[in-house]
Amino acid sequence: MARHEDRPPVSDSYALGESALRELREPLRRWLDLNAEVDEEVGVDAILEALTVAAGGLLTVRPQAQLVRQSPEDVEALTGRVIPAMVSDVGSPDPEEMEQDLQQLWLTFLTFLGDTGRWAGSRGDLETCLSLLAGEPPEVTEVLAQAAASVDEGEEDATVLASFPVRAAMAVLEHVGEGLTVPDDEELAADDVTAVLAGFEHRLPVTEGEDGEPQHLEDVPWLRQVVLTMIALDLLDGEDETLLVPGAEAATWLEPSPEPRELRRHLVGSFILDDPSAIDGGFSIAEAVLPTIFASAMAGQPFDDADLEELVDGAAGLGPAAAVAIGELKERLQELSVFGIVSESAPWTVARGYWPAIAAAAAEEDDGPLGDLFGGEEPPHWFDSVLGQLGVGDDQAQQIRGMFGGR
Repeated sequence: MARHEDRPPVSDSYALGESALRELREPLRRWLDLNAEVDEEVGVDAILEALTVAAGGLLTVRPQAQLVRQSPEDVEALTGRVIPAMVSDVGSPDPEEMEQDLQQLWLTFLTFLGDTGRWAGSRGDLETCLSLLAGEPPEVTEVLAQAAASVDEGEEDATVLASFPVRAAMAVLEHVGEGLTVPDDEELAADDVTAVLAGFEHRLPVTEGEDGEPQHLEDVPWLRQVVLTMIALDLLDGEDETLLVPGAEAATWLEPSPEPRELRRHLVGSFILDDPSAIDGGFSIAEAVLPTIFASAMAGQPFDDADLEELVDGAAGLGPAAAVAIGELKERLQELSVFGIVSESAPWTVARGYWPAIAAAAAEEDDGPLGDLFGGEEPPHWFDSVLGQLGVGDDQAQQIRGMFGGR
């Protein structure tokens, strides 16, 4: 028989829970009436009673805990110690089912705190706590794929065909014409880069060229990114090192049919998720975490300025590398807003028509620079810390490592 000598008296534990929930009981009761289907045989009173017992148990094993700003460690104590003890005391004939019911009850309680503005902790902690209670979180790619499945082809085509990367590819193809002589050490000559930019009717990010001087392709990272992707997709044929011509896909790539649509998804998805500054190698924090940020937005919980500022604040003690990485993430979001892909300001959202392209690109990122960059070693100390500041759970962090070739 289990020993309970180290447990405080039940009455003391219950009193702790009763006191902690005193101001929340009636608001929670009203919220449950509006937002939950409560089994009539159970009733709201029984739910509140079970929450009181669980809250008291949590505050007994973790006296520093606060119900309105719980940490992941608090939830782990709840699920690993408090709830099993409650089930053991009751002697349920189906202990596993009872544990799941009690975890769902606490999940409902945290949802109530978040929905009613009573949550006093960080959004990252709330999302992590909710994930712990809900069980194993879905992979980022699964969240993206599920969201993408809700977008019909007409909505996707309308967004993608008018998108910045597609219009950029069209401008390049128009300039290439029947064929274009290029230097043997560059994809486009500087004069051609300048001509493409001059004829492009869209607000462009600031580039390095000044006073009308021709710009080399490497000075315009987003355009180089588009050109290289076009070559990879056979929209451009650059096999002859001094001649660039339209590729085999150039004649049909804008058609509203499956294969051209898949090609456009790759072009647009790569443009969004790939960091042009890392084309030639190197690790990009933006590439690592943008899928998670977009998945959150697609799930209806977009990041706002406070969330991004929290990343910066949380990274302040991790050394200069982390602070620089978070700055690069914010800069990349701002670049994507200039391209008209994400919202112009926080909260950072992305139009539904882009969702299939983002999902397709994320699914294709099976191998990446993370492992190679660190020579097969673990990522630098700030990598996991930054993901933690994003509220990414262990399983999602592992997914990000997998997407980028890490362990």
